[in-house]
Amino acid sequence: MKVMTPHYYKDFRCIAGACTDTCCAGWDVDVDKNSYKYYKTVKGAFGKRLKSVMVPSQDGECTFTLKEGGRCPFLNDDNLCDLYIELGEDKLCETCAEFPRFINDYGNIREIGIAPSCKTAGELMFSYIDELTFDTVEDNSLSPEPNDIDAYTYMQLRQARIVAFGIISDRDISIFERLMLYLDYAKRIQKHLDAERDELIAGVAKRFCGPDYREKLLDKLKSRDAKLHGKRLIKGLRHFFDDFKGMEVINPDWNIHVARVRQFLDGLADDSELAVVMKDYHAGSEAFAHEYEQLAMYYVYRYMLDAVNDYDVLLKAKNAVIGILAVDIMAAANHASGCTPDFTMRVDIAHLYSRQFEHSYYNYEVYREYFGTKRCYSYEFLMDALVSLN
Repeated sequence: MKVMTPHYYKDFRCIAGACTDTCCAGWDVDVDKNSYKYYKTVKGAFGKRLKSVMVPSQDGECTFTLKEGGRCPFLNDDNLCDLYIELGEDKLCETCAEFPRFINDYGNIREIGIAPSCKTAGELMFSYIDELTFDTVEDNSLSPEPNDIDAYTYMQLRQARIVAFGIISDRDISIFERLMLYLDYAKRIQKHLDAERDELIAGVAKRFCGPDYREKLLDKLKSRDAKLHGKRLIKGLRHFFDDFKGMEVINPDWNIHVARVRQFLDGLADDSELAVVMKDYHAGSEAFAHEYEQLAMYYVYRYMLDAVNDYDVLLKAKNAVIGILAVDIMAAANHASGCTPDFTMRVDIAHLYSRQFEHSYYNYEVYREYFGTKRCYSYEFLMDALVSLN
């Protein structure tokens, strides 16, 4: 089996107790079937401790009952894992062993990466200043899992993703211009997926490989009547931070940043003032372009090929654009409040958004529905926002 990873992946190391926001608190710990089966066999005092916190589920798995503050029952006062200490690393459940890694399997290819929801992973990602490449190795110890994905669609999307990587890493244009192209690229691919004309995806990819085509398209996108007058842009971006019924807050710091965003946006006279303030923030931050480039590459790498399962490649592009706009607005709001985000804060903001959006099953499903139904997450609004803030 071939295993693919971002080039910086090899440098990731968990810092365990030194982490300032442990991954062992704030969310449920879901235990897979094999680990649950093993934990039930553990004897002695630790076995009793395990059995006292395991809550079985109908699918043969279980969850751990969390302690006060949402802490895992095995997270000790030194922020170290008692289960790891007692039973060894190889006895961790899949959730704990993998985080912040994600694994996507496509036949004989396994793709592994790390998510910015972990600060250490985010620091590695944001500090990577070179154009991102990917390493592929052969791992004969792994066997492909059976799947029912359409091989032809997969190959079309895989080739299309290579072009998407090229769009995102084109440093001759601004990061927002790259996102404009990527969003439009995904929309054109989506048109063919909806029509069940997967064979036409290659033509879209081929056109977007051409610098002249991309330049003319970008001019067309930038010259569009953005239709963002008055406070439409402000109101739309504010919706990115709405609460909804049952919403989980993984880390309470999220609420602090959301309050700053609301105060920031409410204090602006109109959309034109927002555009001026945002461009001023961008001009004073040399790092934001390459950090957002790496964040966009993460989104493309992690999610774009998943369209082979749900045939919604436009949703994947929206994920990237919305994620970067949300992080950008959060950073600018801090800047406007007099707390100019340094590298550590920018990593923290990205990690908070990732946890809130990607690491709550409930939140993620609600956001997915919103992205497809609400006007503020439409292709038109997102494109207008990118044009206005570029």
